[in-house]
Amino acid sequence: MIDNWKYYNHAVVPITAPHENPDLKPIEDNSIWKNWGGIPLLARWTSDWDCGYETEWWYCIKDTPFDISTLKSKRRYEINKGNKNFEVREINPEQYGDNIFNIAVEAYKTYPSSYRPNIKHDSYVEEVKKWNDYKNYGAFSKEDGHMYGWTRIRRSGQYIDFTGMKADPSKEHLGINAAIVYKFLIDHEEFLRDGGYICDGARSIQHETAFQDYLEKYFGFRKAYCRLHIVYNPSYRWLFSLAYCFRGILGRMNRFKQIKRINSLLTMEKIRRSFE
Repeated sequence: MIDNWKYYNHAVVPITAPHENPDLKPIEDNSIWKNWGGIPLLARWTSDWDCGYETEWWYCIKDTPFDISTLKSKRRYEINKGNKNFEVREINPEQYGDNIFNIAVEAYKTYPSSYRPNIKHDSYVEEVKKWNDYKNYGAFSKEDGHMYGWTRIRRSGQYIDFTGMKADPSKEHLGINAAIVYKFLIDHEEFLRDGGYICDGARSIQHETAFQDYLEKYFGFRKAYCRLHIVYNPSYRWLFSLAYCFRGILGRMNRFKQIKRINSLLTMEKIRRSFE
């Protein structure tokens, strides 16, 4: 285990906040590839946080207090509709494990099969029990009192990680997503006013989602542009070079789950090369 880095899905990524530069010494001395309990194929990080000009890599952030009065009337209506139909409040995740799992199942049904997770009840609910170091919200219908959506966030210094959010697709027309985002933005108004920021993560490559566009249009999130860095495990560097040469052919096979994952890596490599 190396300080400030973690192993995730055959990659090594920093655990520092997006605006913080990770310690690159493990990259420089090649110790980054050792003692993870798995085989890391690459290491990825960013630099030049919020550089002020457009690049091919970004994080979706909110760094100003939310003011609903600045929105167009249609967007104000959608948020007010959500608040009318749902009560969003903090929850103890251990008390709602089954609900959280069932909502996730319904949400994942809308994902393309090429990257739809196959989650199991018992292991998922056990994982939910570890969410006590997050701030968790549930969205409850004002009509029947049932929970139909949830989100979790984690604060670290001046940074809040918007780590996950799911809602029952059958309730989306009632504004459930808007109600959830509105609630945690209002709860952290002072945090944003004091210079903090909320981050929904980096540019999405594998998942076909318009959620970051939604956050920008309805809630004033913006892109914080930065520079993407990738280095490959020396033992597998040749494999990535070979795959990149055949990216056109692989791109036409994107319906296969494993090929789609490879294509995601090749897309990131193309972005990395844009900075050269």
